[in-house]
Amino acid sequence: MPALRNQRQELFAQALAQGKTADKAYENAGYRRNRHNASRLKTNETIIARVLELQAEKQDRFVLTRQRLLDALLENLEKALGHRPVKIGAEGKEVYVYRGDVANTAIKMAGSELNLFTEKKAIAHRTNLDDLSDLELVQKVRDEAQVLLEYHSQCEHGENEAE
Repeated sequence: MPALRNQRQELFAQALAQGKTADKAYENAGYRRNRHNASRLKTNETIIARVLELQAEKQDRFVLTRQRLLDALLENLEKALGHRPVKIGAEGKEVYVYRGDVANTAIKMAGSELNLFTEKKAIAHRTNLDDLSDLELVQKVRDEAQVLLEYHSQCEHGENEAE
């Protein structure tokens, strides 16, 4: 639906879509203050349809993609490391600030998203090795070596897919 032909009604619909009350929206559109007329105009089917359309457009504009997320994360990282300025206050004064805790969190999040970290797994010996015979000990070492080989094979395979 294109903008409404009546400019005041279009301004009224835009103000409603921004979350203003019907009274405020009515006044912002250039009408004289009148609660009854504002309430009645708010129930107009054309106004309702336009408000819903404007709200849907606003939602469509902000679609979070993986790339947008990574870009924002890296931008925050640069600011936290003090490589880019941060705007502070109403006047927007640019200041370089180092925040190590924020930078570390951003690095962890980016590293996790890019699969740069591998999960560490501990191998625990649940058996007292002194109680095993030589044959049992060799079998135990063989089994654990096989588990390690399979694990490292999976890690290498997973890294190749990510690239």
